Amino acid sequence: MKFLNGLMEWIWKLVYLNIVWILFSLPLITLIPATFVMFSIVNKWLTEDQDPNLFSTFIREFKSYFWKSYPLGIVLIVLGAFLTADLLILKDLHSTYWLTVRYALIVVMFFFLVTASYSIPIYIHYGLSWYKTLFVSFMIGLRQPLTTFLMLCGILLVVMLVLFATGIGICVMGSLIALITSKAAKIGINKI
Repeated sequence: MKFLNGLMEWIWKLVYLNIVWILFSLPLITLIPATFVMFSIVNKWLTEDQDPNLFSTFIREFKSYFWKSYPLGIVLIVLGAFLTADLLILKDLHSTYWLTVRYALIVVMFFFLVTASYSIPIYIHYGLSWYKTLFVSFMIGLRQPLTTFLMLCGILLVVMLVLFATGIGICVMGSLIALITSKAAKIGINKI
C-alpha cells in the first residue's frame, strides 16, 4: 500500500509539473526558460529531501532562468533544426555518395540527441556556459553507454505513450522526460 501511495504521489507531481510547464510555455518565446525550470524542479526533487511548493518555486526559478537559458536553448534548437533539415533534404538523394553522407549524418544526429538529452540537466547541475555544457554532456553520454541507452529507451517509451495513449501521455510527457534525463545525468555525474 505504501508503494502504491508513493507511486500515485509521483504521478500527481509529474502531472502538476507538466501542467504548469505547459501554461508557462504558451507564449512560445517562453518555452526555453519554462523547460529549464521544469528540469530544475525535477533536479530539486531528486537531490533534496523536501518537496518545494511547486508553483511558487516555478515562478521564482522562471525569473532566474529567463535570460540564462536562452544561449543553450537556442543552440540546441538551431543545431537540431539544421540536422533535421539536412536529413530531410538528403532522404530523396539515392547515389552512393549521398547515401554515405546520409548515414554519416544519422550518426551525427544520434550523438546530437545524446548530447541534447544530457545538456539541460548538466547545465542545471553545473551552471556552465553553453559550449562547455555541450562538451560535458557529450563526454558523459560517451562514458556512460548503458545509462545513455536506458535513458534513450525511456524517452522512446514516453514518446510511445504519447502516440498510443495520447491523453495520459500529454499529461506527463515533458515532466517524465525531464525525470528520466535528470536521473540519467545524476547517475552519470556520480560516476565521474
